[in-house]
Amino acid sequence: MAINIVINGVLGRMGKEIAHAVITDKEVVLRGCIERAGHPAVGADIGAFLGIEKTGVTIAPSLKEFSGNIDIVIDFTTPESTRSLLHEIQGKVTGIVVGTTGLSECEMGLIKKVSGTHAVLYSPNMSMGVNFLFYLAQIAAERLGDDFDIEIIEAHHRYKKDSPSGTAKMLGEIVSRATGCSYNDAVKHGREGIVQERPAKQIGMHAVRGGDIVGDHTVLFAGIGERLEIKHCVHSRATFARGAVRAAKWLHSQKPGLYSMRNVLGF
Repeated sequence: MAINIVINGVLGRMGKEIAHAVITDKEVVLRGCIERAGHPAVGADIGAFLGIEKTGVTIAPSLKEFSGNIDIVIDFTTPESTRSLLHEIQGKVTGIVVGTTGLSECEMGLIKKVSGTHAVLYSPNMSMGVNFLFYLAQIAAERLGDDFDIEIIEAHHRYKKDSPSGTAKMLGEIVSRATGCSYNDAVKHGREGIVQERPAKQIGMHAVRGGDIVGDHTVLFAGIGERLEIKHCVHSRATFARGAVRAAKWLHSQKPGLYSMRNVLGF
């Protein structure tokens, strides 16, 4: 039986990509679409915004508008929208896939709370390649130790609102743990002025914004006489959309709990 999917923020850049991915995947069905209340597209068929024929799925202003069986909600929106959605899903859905970045500690706490009663998959990056980057960066940080300095460089399009990216933050958390430090103690966001010699165990974090860069992430391990760079580049947002649909299909069979793409990939 196909899995019923609802997409929150369907007319955003990622929302449209996810809608295309759901519609073209035979194992899932687009059950519904959500946009903010007052949006002029509310009530219209989603097909008109995807450049396809009518789908029979109209855009609703809230999850509260839906009745019947909803298996998974996919949410790539804003922290405010995600927070509202998490308050609405009780009794409505089996699970939720969250790819929203820039979440506060309070919002992450809400995700953990919801995972007590629902299957929740949170990942700031749904790309399979990026999740292998997480794995490789952890191994490199553990094995290279204090002999190599670590810098993280990320680049995104001019429209991205949060900085550094959620993916870069996760990389920072992974490598700081691997070197025996906390993120807050180890990470240095950019450098300016006379900052003196680079201290041991510091992790540099640098954000680049410009043009239509979809998403590049590099972890640089710089030693004396050599350096290692582990880099991942995304060419299309469809990469994230396919990953989100894969995550939704995997999550459908899981018990309540908090999961990540590492679980989907079997790490």
